[in-house]
Amino acid sequence: MADCAVAGDTKVETPEGALTVKSLAAKPAAVFTRDQAGRIRFRMMLDITKSGEQQAVLKITLESEMSFRVAAEQVLFKKGMLEVQAGELQAGDALVPAFHFPDGYRFSVDGSSETRASAAAWRVAAVEPAGAADIYTFAVNQTGCFFVSAGVLCKAAGAGSTAAP
Repeated sequence: MADCAVAGDTKVETPEGALTVKSLAAKPAAVFTRDQAGRIRFRMMLDITKSGEQQAVLKITLESEMSFRVAAEQVLFKKGMLEVQAGELQAGDALVPAFHFPDGYRFSVDGSSETRASAAAWRVAAVEPAGAADIYTFAVNQTGCFFVSAGVLCKAAGAGSTAAP
């Protein structure tokens, strides 16, 4: 089973901003990750390889309306650092975010009078087939995980999770 199977057009966070995985394939690059203490850091993304051409992908849409595309076997982290493959996600699942309000904190939604209680996670709004894409796999030095630009923590290839809950 592959842990890392990211569509080439999916963006990851780098010191230069959000860049597609495909654009990083020519060289190692720093990406946003989470260390053992739970701190957000940059670490090197290594061994970036196209592992499949025009493979079926899923579009994961979050309650924030942000989305990203990965293959069904891409491992993400649910709240509590529980590993789940993208193909097993369901609407309502809570995913580990890069940044969040504390659990239970009430915040305004788009400047309206409506407020929402934070779940200290990103909730999945929808998981749906999203055509085909070239698939990339890669490792991330020290942490074995990375954040897609939608703000969700994902597992990199060939590494156990060393990120803290």
